[in-house]
Amino acid sequence: MNGVYGLIQQWQLPSSKFLLRNSKRLHGKYLLHRSCVYPIVCFCRSMQTNTYEVAKGSYLPTTQTAQNTKSKDKVSLKNENVGAFQKLPMVMPSVDILYSALRKAKRTSPTKGIANIAKRERNKGAKQLDALMKELAAPLRDYVDNFPRKKYLHPYERSLIELTLGDGNYEEVLMKVDTLRKKVVSVGKEHASLCAKSLSKREAEERLSGGMGKLEEIFHHEGKAIDELLDIAKTLRAMPVVDLETPTLCLVGAPNVGKSSLVRILSTGKPEVCNYPFTTRGILMGHIALNYQHFQVTDTPGLLRRHDEDRNNLEKLTLAVLSQLPTAILYVHDLSGECGMSPSDQYLIYKEIKERFNDHLWLDVISKSDLLQESPVVFVSEDTTADDDEMVQYRKKGPDGAIHVSVKGEQGLNELKQSVHKLLIAQMDRIRNQTSDTSPESLTERFSQVHTIVNQSK
Repeated sequence: MNGVYGLIQQWQLPSSKFLLRNSKRLHGKYLLHRSCVYPIVCFCRSMQTNTYEVAKGSYLPTTQTAQNTKSKDKVSLKNENVGAFQKLPMVMPSVDILYSALRKAKRTSPTKGIANIAKRERNKGAKQLDALMKELAAPLRDYVDNFPRKKYLHPYERSLIELTLGDGNYEEVLMKVDTLRKKVVSVGKEHASLCAKSLSKREAEERLSGGMGKLEEIFHHEGKAIDELLDIAKTLRAMPVVDLETPTLCLVGAPNVGKSSLVRILSTGKPEVCNYPFTTRGILMGHIALNYQHFQVTDTPGLLRRHDEDRNNLEKLTLAVLSQLPTAILYVHDLSGECGMSPSDQYLIYKEIKERFNDHLWLDVISKSDLLQESPVVFVSEDTTADDDEMVQYRKKGPDGAIHVSVKGEQGLNELKQSVHKLLIAQMDRIRNQTSDTSPESLTERFSQVHTIVNQSK
């Protein structure tokens, strides 16, 4: 009883005597007294327990704790979300890591109180080799542990890694860094052990010099993996950050149709604008602030008319944004022929994307309207005899409801901004509805409704 009372004191819980004092009866989770209901608040503190087994007359802990630790690590890894690239550790160049480790290791002094010169020198050599090994291995372990595993990333960031760095390159570089760490630890321990077994001062000095030279040689030869990881970190950290809860407008269309010019007009983004295809070499992000509301705008690489397996990585980046991010689409058309792609090819690309992403909110824009002529543009390579009614209509005016704009002539820009604002407000409402559908309150409400239906059926 004394042990139980001691636990109650440690947990700062009132004793059962105090809880039941002046109470007449206990009902469910409440204490009833004088027609008043007082909820009992219970606090629970997690207790760490270890199990032991007897082996050769000694108590040895079992592997249960290690398994629990591994499971906790897995849970923490699964919590990765968008924004992991901004949490990457700072990677030092391999040369800086090596020279810093050498300076710190050489400052390591032998254990005090050793009078014998040979013993003191081998103690010093072993400690310096051990210190060098640890100084080299510690940052490598930090990189391997803190760079996120690709399979736990958000699908959008996973696609960015694959399409920007190349499939498998990210994991390969991390594996090289981890292999270097293991080699440094193995060689460092081996030479530190040899130095500790030296029989004379000269032998200890030679083994110390040989061990340091070996570690330095390994780091010079295989340290390029660290420099590759440094380049990867710079590339990933420069990737645009997307807030999944902020409405996002994605500009899509063929190359050189004027998407980047519209991004400059609509947002704070400043993409490069040139009169040649594939000016946009990646995902560029801008922001819009309207009536104290903030929105995101993405400029994407242009799409060509071809099958998905034939697309380059820039086109795949565009499809990844549309597939894995909650975006509203602003599709840009150029019917003037200035972009270098015929209106018929643009129409086929547009039709394919519209069918594939028909669940997105959509707005069509005809750019370069100041260059449009009364008769539609027809390329020499096109066969107009096979055109259907939709194609003929598209050549003349574009899709139904499309807004005609001209950045140079400043035509239709105000109408475009108003339509974009309405589109983003609708996207905001959609995001809020999706969030509320998955909130704990809505799930509880759904469960209660199902429970009521089941009871009624009984």
